[in-house]
Amino acid sequence: MGEKNIENIISYLNNKIEHTKDYAVLFRDLKSKCNFKELEIIYKYILENSPDEMLLNHTIRDINATKNKNCLPFLIDFILRLNNENNFLNLKVLAIKTISNFKDTSSVTALMYCLNDKNSNYKIRLACAEALGKIGDKNAFDTLGNIACDEKEKSTYVKESAVIALGMLGDKRALKVFNSIINTKQMFLSKFSYLKERIVEAMSKLDIEKDAMALNILKKSLLDPSERVRISTIETLMNSNIDESYDLIYERLKFDDSIEVKKNALVALYNISDRKILDEVINNDFENELKNYAKEIITEYEENNE
Repeated sequence: MGEKNIENIISYLNNKIEHTKDYAVLFRDLKSKCNFKELEIIYKYILENSPDEMLLNHTIRDINATKNKNCLPFLIDFILRLNNENNFLNLKVLAIKTISNFKDTSSVTALMYCLNDKNSNYKIRLACAEALGKIGDKNAFDTLGNIACDEKEKSTYVKESAVIALGMLGDKRALKVFNSIINTKQMFLSKFSYLKERIVEAMSKLDIEKDAMALNILKKSLLDPSERVRISTIETLMNSNIDESYDLIYERLKFDDSIEVKKNALVALYNISDRKILDEVINNDFENELKNYAKEIITEYEENNE
C-alpha cells in the first residue's frame, strides 16, 4: 500500500471491513498490501476501537502469528482496559496467552496487576498466573507466592495456577511456600487435594536433589489421604535424583492400600532400576492383580526388546 498517514490507513481498513466479514481473507489482503508499520497501526486501532469480537479475535491471533513485539503494548493496554469487568472475557484470555508467547518481561507488571485484582474474572487471573510462569521472571515470585498462600483466595483454580507458575520460575524459594501450605492448611487441603497435587508436580521443576525441606514435603505427600496426591508424589520422586527415592516408593509398593498407587509405584521402580523389581513382585507375596500387572509390563516392554 505504500507509506500513508494514519488517517488514510484507518480509512483503508474501514473500507475493507465494510465490504467483507471474512476476516481471514481480510487479514491476508492487509498483509499483502501493508508494510509492518501500517499493520501495527491497524492492529492498534482495532484493539482500541472495535466492538466486533470476531475481528478482535482475528487481530490477536494475527499478532501471535507474526510475533511482532511492537504490538505487545497494544495487547497489554487491551487486557488492562476495564479489567474488572467481564467484557471481552475470552478475548482477554486469548490476549494474555499471546502476551505470554512473547516471553517479554516488560509485560510482567501488567500481568501481576491483573492477577492481584480479585474483582476480575477467575479465567483472566488464571491465565495471568500461567503467563507469569511461562515468562519466567522471578520478579513475579512474591505475587505468585502470596496468591498461593492466601486463605481468603476464593478461586482454587487460581491458587493451583500460581503454584504451577512458581515451579516454572525455577526459584527454590517456592519450597518454603509449598511447605507452608502443606503444614498450615491441612483442613483446606483435605478438601482441595488438587492443590497438593499441583504442589508436588511443581516441585519436579525445582532442584530438590539435596534439599531436606523438599524431601520432608514429599514424605508427607506419600502418606496423603488422596490417592492422586500419592501417585503424583511417586512420579516426582521417580524423576528426581533424590537418593531415598527408590526406598520411599518401594514402601508404597508394599504397604499402600490402593492398587492404583501400587501399580504406579511398580512402574516408577521399574523405570528407576530394571526388571528385577518385576520378578520380585511376581515371585513374592503381592496381590494377584499387581503380579499380573508386572507380567503385562514384561510382555509389553521386556519381551519386545529381547
